[in-house]
Amino acid sequence: MTTIRRAFLMLSTAALLPALPATADGPTPPATQAAIPEASEPTLPTTAWEPLRFALAAEFQTGWMLQDDARRLWGKRSVGGVGLSFSYDAIRLGGRMALGLDLSWLATKTSTTMDSAATGFNLPQKSSTQVFNLGLSLRYNVFRWLSPYARVAGGTGWAALTLGSAGFDLRDRAVIYQGSAGAGLLVRSAGVRVGRTRKSPTLAFVGRVEGGYTMGNATSFSLKSSVDGSNKDPIPVAPVSIGEVTRRFPYLRISIGVGF
Repeated sequence: MTTIRRAFLMLSTAALLPALPATADGPTPPATQAAIPEASEPTLPTTAWEPLRFALAAEFQTGWMLQDDARRLWGKRSVGGVGLSFSYDAIRLGGRMALGLDLSWLATKTSTTMDSAATGFNLPQKSSTQVFNLGLSLRYNVFRWLSPYARVAGGTGWAALTLGSAGFDLRDRAVIYQGSAGAGLLVRSAGVRVGRTRKSPTLAFVGRVEGGYTMGNATSFSLKSSVDGSNKDPIPVAPVSIGEVTRRFPYLRISIGVGF
């Protein structure tokens, strides 16, 4: 009876004692640890007002012919053209000013009819120019989205004149030089970040409105005849000179593009 009582007390004591940590001789239970949250990358805003270094834009320009000879050549008072431009902020002066360079191409083309009182019939007339300009501008950022600027530019190209219809026409092409000075406003939108890192580029809409004055060399045309609409087989006659045409006119330039 005494032996049974001792065994019962030993079992009761073992059940009430707390679990002891395992020793090196036995298996080690897995330790319970607090969960450590994983480090996440910082979330960057999808839009930013970071400075734009480059811009690619479509150009629209209108010039007003003030001289009578220029109006007769073009057949109208105002001449419009389209083109492309690529600009680059070469030097940033402080936080608000920038010195920029731009390369632009502009093409103009008009078709009209030249009235001939001497012959009693009208001659179809086509005039066109292709001009490449290099510009230098100084810009001041009044707001993040608005910047007035001043710009000077110079370039070269050619002007072409054709009188007559297909099959028989008179034509000539002359080299032109010109320079311009103007001022305008640049507006931009907030940039949209392309990637998820701070080094990812941003894209923004950029627009410019500029007014100024252009001065160029006087253009002289000596029209030569051809029988097939080209200069490959001209008729051997003396060229017909129409004199010099003055190239001085005010202009309005509008560009719309993307900056990055």
